[in-house]
Amino acid sequence: MASASSNEFHLIVPNDSQSAEVKLGSDVTVPCHLSPEISAFDMEIRWFKETDCACLYKNREVIEGRSYEGRTGLSTKELNRGNVSLNFREFRESDIGVYLCQVISKDRTEEITIELEAREDTDGQPVNQPSKIQGRQVYLTLHKSNRTCGENQRMKMEESALMTELEVNYVKVLHQTIFKVFKNQGKKLEQTELQLKASKADLERVLQQLETIREKSGLLENKKDLDMKESQMQQIEKQLLQITEYIEEKQNQLEEKNTQLEDMSKQISGKEKLLESTIKEMETSKQQLQTLRQEQMRQQDMLVKKEQLRISELIEKSKCLEETKSLLEERDGKIKDLEKEKDRLDEELQDKDRRLKDINAKLMQTVREVEKKQNQLQGKHTQLENMHKMMSEKMRRPENKSKDLEASKCQPEEQETKSTHLEK
Repeated sequence: MASASSNEFHLIVPNDSQSAEVKLGSDVTVPCHLSPEISAFDMEIRWFKETDCACLYKNREVIEGRSYEGRTGLSTKELNRGNVSLNFREFRESDIGVYLCQVISKDRTEEITIELEAREDTDGQPVNQPSKIQGRQVYLTLHKSNRTCGENQRMKMEESALMTELEVNYVKVLHQTIFKVFKNQGKKLEQTELQLKASKADLERVLQQLETIREKSGLLENKKDLDMKESQMQQIEKQLLQITEYIEEKQNQLEEKNTQLEDMSKQISGKEKLLESTIKEMETSKQQLQTLRQEQMRQQDMLVKKEQLRISELIEKSKCLEETKSLLEERDGKIKDLEKEKDRLDEELQDKDRRLKDINAKLMQTVREVEKKQNQLQGKHTQLENMHKMMSEKMRRPENKSKDLEASKCQPEEQETKSTHLEK
């Protein structure tokens, strides 16, 4: 078995689901164990029914809840084996419900929720109302529950556990103080009684001495002896006075102690009345809590119904979403096909752009060549104009007519050669 100092554990139910036939008024156990099997002897164990503390184990002491007084407990012998099961005596139908077990070890807290559900009895009647018939058969189903507690419920559970612990501690301290007071007063009374007995014995002894002295004084005739006897008598009387004063003082002290005891008893009775009033207030608050719990249960049922409706709506919405998803998938397929077609068209456009760029480059080259040819033609035109000017000047001179005629003959040949050059 693992050592008790181990801090790694969790709570389990030996069987996740089990059914049992139980007689009302018999013993019932709500099982719960530590896993791994370590000792829970030095841990704190709390059992709650809803938010009401049913049983508390703390500082190696078992404290029963007020509503379960004398009916719940833990097996302290089984704690070393990790068995923290809740034991019921005189099981009632009102004990059917949801239980939460908390186990606290240093800074680690583990908890588990266990639900006791009642099935229909042999007569086919549902078990849902508390019954006072002892010995009647009840069919119980025990299983681990997935219920979670809210912040408000957890605060009420802590309050119930603290009230259970404080109530037991208050009663215990009150009984201890009363016991100590009476014990001290008893010891003082015994001491005063012993002192009174001793003083009484001293008185009896003195009286015997007086009687013997008186007897002897009647027989003695000597005056000196009488004087001595008188002085002894005076001393004895003084001692008697001191003893009586001491006894009176003790009696006064006893009377004061009795008055103190009476005051203490009055204070204790007042505290008991205050405790009864607080207990009554707790009972009224508990009844209010029960009504609130019933209201909470009703609200929880309404919430469960709303949750079921919401779940059905969510299922319908999920179906619609699946249909829309299938439509979207089809649309995505079409979009992919269109994207492929677009990619193909983009490639064709890119090819056309490349061809256009090549054509533009060729056009630019031809434009440049054309511009070059135009420049050459302008140069030829300027040459022709110059030649026309020269011919006009020659025509003006008559002496050079023959030369002009010859030149005019040669000119068409030159123009033909120039035109051939231009065409090239």
